[in-house]
Amino acid sequence: MYDRLIPEVIRTFSAPGEIERTFLERVREADIRLTRGFRTNGPVPSDRYADPSLRAAYLLRYLGHYSLQLGDVLSALKDTRAEPVLAREELRLVALCGGPCPEAIALAALHQQAGGRRLEVDVLDRNAAHWADCWPISSAIAHAYPEHPEVRIRGLAIDLLQPGLSAAERERLGRVHVFTAMNCLNELIGLGAARVHAGLESRLAALPSGTLVLASDQANYTDCEKGLQLLHGLLLERRTVILLAELNKAGAHHACNGFDEPKRISWMYGPENRNRFRKHTYQIRLAALLR
Repeated sequence: MYDRLIPEVIRTFSAPGEIERTFLERVREADIRLTRGFRTNGPVPSDRYADPSLRAAYLLRYLGHYSLQLGDVLSALKDTRAEPVLAREELRLVALCGGPCPEAIALAALHQQAGGRRLEVDVLDRNAAHWADCWPISSAIAHAYPEHPEVRIRGLAIDLLQPGLSAAERERLGRVHVFTAMNCLNELIGLGAARVHAGLESRLAALPSGTLVLASDQANYTDCEKGLQLLHGLLLERRTVILLAELNKAGAHHACNGFDEPKRISWMYGPENRNRFRKHTYQIRLAALLR
């Protein structure tokens, strides 16, 4: 995967004539700023994602790991009522707060294995305008890595904490087969659980019967646990079929991204850079099928 990802990131985000080492040194500094920002409560400010160096750092640090994080959830659903949903010839995904959309890569791998031919993805994200140049990279990897025939990613700027849904968002939610909320609710809970509850509730209400809802997050943050438990409560209120519910960090599921640290960028990570290449994580997981 990284054999394809690293050249795509360099091609997309380096300046004209910029040598690789200079570009990656700039990305390394952005990576340090990125991880420092995630140590604070609340969402990372939108203006950070306006920095192309930071988006490049995010892709190198998280895209592979988060792809396999969702893949780990999908693997737990084998031989469940989720399988017919995922085996559709044409599959539509909505990724809530999806950023660069690693969800598309994970879903493309399973969809291709099930004989799927077309995967349409809508990213609903407050920073959709910033992440748009990352979606061709995720699409290219989904084509090359699991060799999926056709993956199309588009996006729509939304604010989960604002009341009401636009007509465009309602239309996209109304035709979806898979709805994901990956690694995002922890940033929002600190801004008010009641507002997160209302935002999630309105979007779940717009989903059609038979939608597969998937969520996971890091177990080492209390707000992740609160966020998934809130979503679980809303799903229970809608009398959904709960397929997977590992919601307490005390019983977190261990996942490993399975990738060796790529030699081409390994020098960017380590204690001397106040960062590391993520390989292991403990996650909480949730999956449900809407009636």
